[in-house]
Amino acid sequence: AHGGYDATNMDQIARACGLAKGHIYHYFRSKEEIFTEIRTDAVSRLIERLTPIASAAAKDPELALRKAIAAVIARMFDEEERYELGLPDPVSLSAQNRKRIRTLGRRYEQMFTNIVRTGMDKGIFVPADPKLTTFVILRAAFTVETWYREGGKWKPQWIVDQVTEQLVRSARAQ
Repeated sequence: AHGGYDATNMDQIARACGLAKGHIYHYFRSKEEIFTEIRTDAVSRLIERLTPIASAAAKDPELALRKAIAAVIARMFDEEERYELGLPDPVSLSAQNRKRIRTLGRRYEQMFTNIVRTGMDKGIFVPADPKLTTFVILRAAFTVETWYREGGKWKPQWIVDQVTEQLVRSARAQ
């Protein structure tokens, strides 16, 4: 998160973890394996959080969308999760690891899209392409981490509430 994937080496990772490099190599063969594990674990946790929200979408799609968006934004204020998804995939990532990460990402996006589609089908959300609407909402939510500054005048919960409200409002049929 601090130096970028390419500029970080196993010595720095071991030092940041407070471990000897040998301990790291006991669990991971490479920096790429560490990156892939971090990314797949992060997306898996997003899927776990979205599962009960998505299940409730048939009853109240707007509430489900609100909770789904808030969950995306709120994770940015958790020190352990803040940088997990914002790191770009390294160019050198193997096809196998890229596929692992992308498969999970698509699963998450599909779950999110199903919430949006349900709301559209019920006339609650503006009729549009549900996948494109999902991409617009998710990209807007994920970019909060690029402009949020800790200690600024806007407090984390206020940001979660305001951005969530604006994104839900943009999807709602008038």
